[in-house]
Amino acid sequence: MGILSGILSMLGWGTADFLGAESSRKIGNVLTLFWMQIVGFVVAFVYFLINFSSFNLKDVQRFLPLLIIICFLQTIAYLAYYKGLKEGQVSLVTPIGASWAMITVILSVIFLKEILQRNQIIAIILIIFGITLASINITELLKIKKFSVFRGTKEGLIAMLGWGVSLFLIVFPSKTLGWFLPVFLFRLFAILFLTFYIFISKKSFKINPQPSLLGLLLSIGLLDIGAFFAYSFGVSGEYTSIVAPIAASFPLVTILLAKVFLRERIAPNQIFGIAGIVAGLILISLK
Repeated sequence: MGILSGILSMLGWGTADFLGAESSRKIGNVLTLFWMQIVGFVVAFVYFLINFSSFNLKDVQRFLPLLIIICFLQTIAYLAYYKGLKEGQVSLVTPIGASWAMITVILSVIFLKEILQRNQIIAIILIIFGITLASINITELLKIKKFSVFRGTKEGLIAMLGWGVSLFLIVFPSKTLGWFLPVFLFRLFAILFLTFYIFISKKSFKINPQPSLLGLLLSIGLLDIGAFFAYSFGVSGEYTSIVAPIAASFPLVTILLAKVFLRERIAPNQIFGIAGIVAGLILISLK
């Protein structure tokens, strides 16, 4: 079930991120994040009402501070990530952000005492090497004219850290509250955070109600929250160090979609870097 949960999360996040890049270019990363969160929350709220009597709400208060921290980290990660998708290449930002699994696995080994095997250690090295190779503009470096990183790299790294820590922390409430309530509650807090952010930024909540855009946001919201539910279900009963890397392999889906539909060009060193990241994410899940 842990492997299946990871695969479902991978498919959901991979497709949602590809669609999120298109939406971010149309209405911006903040509004994309806000409305996709609204869509996901509405679906979750309906499920919450239908199954209200089956939930054990006694332990919710104990986890509220932790869920707020998770929400804050998730919001920062998503804002950075969608900004990166808007300004940089999908095929670059996605694998860097997906390297959150490295952070999650390391924290799981340290604090949950999950045993890290030899192949997982090799995988972590592959991921670090892949991030470096995918982020550096080697052509400019070799010309010794200037040194720069590709656009979207910084945002991808922020997303990696935010997701890595928060998706480790969600393990604790998931094991006690189950797969649904932690995701439902931190999604509620995320909407509150984003509402406050949009308000103080004096941005508009309005979007152009075109059927194509509404359908895009609906798809992103459903895919994203579905992936979160699958992940929460997986880590509630299985090793986090197994579920997380499989789920984080979503670049396989996003890059394939970007290559086919956006015809994005990828530099040779980026190809090796992305291959290293993806190979590491897959290798780290093997027992």
